[in-house]
Amino acid sequence: MKVRITAIRQTVYPDLMAKYENPIEHTCGVTEGQQWLSVDGKQPEGMCPSAWS
Repeated sequence: MKVRITAIRQTVYPDLMAKYENPIEHTCGVTEGQQWLSVDGKQPEGMCPSAWS
């Protein structure tokens, strides 16, 4: 099965980043309208692991 994923918004939650991300210095490089294709429920190539989560 193939699923197209489209970024509709980028959000940043500094409080959650500090608590759960050990903290990271920057967010994923996702832009509005960017698309990926997931095949068989696998993380698409080039998609940031935090965005996939």
